[in-house]
Amino acid sequence: MKPIAHLTASTALALVIATPTLAQDRDPQATLGEFFSPDRIAAALANSAISALRTRMELQYDHLSADPMRGVVSISGIVARPLLPYDQARQCEITIERATLSSDFAAPFQTAAEVNLNLIGARVGLACVERDIALALRTAGYKDLPLDQFKLRASYAYTTGETALDSTIAINGFATLDYSASGTILPRLGEFGYPSDPAIRVNRVVATLKDDGGWAAVSQILPENLRDPVTIRELGTETVSQFLSEGGLRPLGAVERNFVGDLMAEVEAFVADPGEITVQADLPPTGIVIEPDMYDAPQTLIAALGLQARSTPLARSEILTAADLAVLTTPADQTPEARLDLAQALITGHGVPLGRALVPDLLRPLLDDPATTGPAAAMLATALQDSDVAEAYGYALIAAASMEPGTVAQLDRLEARMTTGAVLDAQDTYLTGTNAPAAIDQVSGDDPRDLRALSLAYFTGDGAARSYARAYYFALLAEAAGDIAATSLRKEIEARFGARGPAVQAQWNAIEAEMQTRALGDWIAADLPSAYLRQN
Repeated sequence: MKPIAHLTASTALALVIATPTLAQDRDPQATLGEFFSPDRIAAALANSAISALRTRMELQYDHLSADPMRGVVSISGIVARPLLPYDQARQCEITIERATLSSDFAAPFQTAAEVNLNLIGARVGLACVERDIALALRTAGYKDLPLDQFKLRASYAYTTGETALDSTIAINGFATLDYSASGTILPRLGEFGYPSDPAIRVNRVVATLKDDGGWAAVSQILPENLRDPVTIRELGTETVSQFLSEGGLRPLGAVERNFVGDLMAEVEAFVADPGEITVQADLPPTGIVIEPDMYDAPQTLIAALGLQARSTPLARSEILTAADLAVLTTPADQTPEARLDLAQALITGHGVPLGRALVPDLLRPLLDDPATTGPAAAMLATALQDSDVAEAYGYALIAAASMEPGTVAQLDRLEARMTTGAVLDAQDTYLTGTNAPAAIDQVSGDDPRDLRALSLAYFTGDGAARSYARAYYFALLAEAAGDIAATSLRKEIEARFGARGPAVQAQWNAIEAEMQTRALGDWIAADLPSAYLRQN
């Protein structure tokens, strides 16, 4: 028994010694952070939403991926069989190759909230539509509706309150419908001064229909007389006029009659040679306000919005010609106005491919002309704000010194992407590099409020190139000159640099000391007490 006991003890000792090594060699365990990772949580939420949809339809899919940090949920291989009252046989089936739902989670709460829904490669069975429509489609030769793309984009701009809606419906071999509209809901007081139904400031309305073989298919099932372009124009004119006049209860205005005439002329041309029909509102840059009594009766919107019937959207008529683009090849031979107009088009991509990288070479020569310095610098700052923030900030300072409208917001946007140290250095570089006049040379008169106005101009960048150092200098002088509002402004400037870390605080402390020394020296040397001292 002793040898066996000895063997057992030795084996146990060996196991005890080996246990740590065995524990280190085993597969790693999932951490709590991995279990509750953002993508797993997003996938769980998406599957929960799909489970809720299954109470209304039969739904299955092949793959689901969720990336909440990019705000994207993607589902592939979708098969849906919705419950429809006219589909008692349950034959309706919708297949979708890929559906993507995306938002702006990558940059939340900044300038806009946005949601995009994009369906690719969808097919809708004819059992999913009303029987009369399904019969017409079968007669036209369609076994199903091949939806190449369905895209819907909705956005809300925090800065303006504008809501935009853009949509594309592309049916393969039939037609493509594009729609875009934007507007802002405005508060409105009712008859007795209480909040009432809101008004809407409409900024954009355009819809365009492009034929991709749909008319050729549909015309096969129409009687021969209804295929005649002239007949269709006459019938359409009567039908649309009856609708707009509410069955003849109100007379049509000149704008409405012109719209009906232009629309049916486009329809006639479309039937004769299928192409494109566009309905677009001709609106001023600031949009137009639609009151509730106008949008409650859609017929009146034609005159209010200035709707036009066209063959193509207005943007097609605003494309820059090759002659307009000659500015790029021979800029020295062009007028400053032509350069500025082309630069604006390159920045916005309006009528020409987006080309912000071309703007610096186009506009830098205009900085030497006082007449064009302001707008050229503002456009340069806009063109470079995404590629070179520091250089863009320098141009924004030039635009501010030229009192170009909109530069205060431009400076704020750029500073939000820079360190405070870089901002202070850029402001100092501008003042020294442009040979700006000495601060004391800007002091005149005997009203301390003028000193405060100079401080505020430099602090905000409205009317002067933004310089926190000079803003502090003039605030010190205004406070010493007895301006009762200067103290709060000085404290506001000082607070700009609080809670930004020791490096920023040290840099600002050095600037404070320098400006205090300079302000006191100029106060004595220029004998400013004699200008502002009053004995009552």
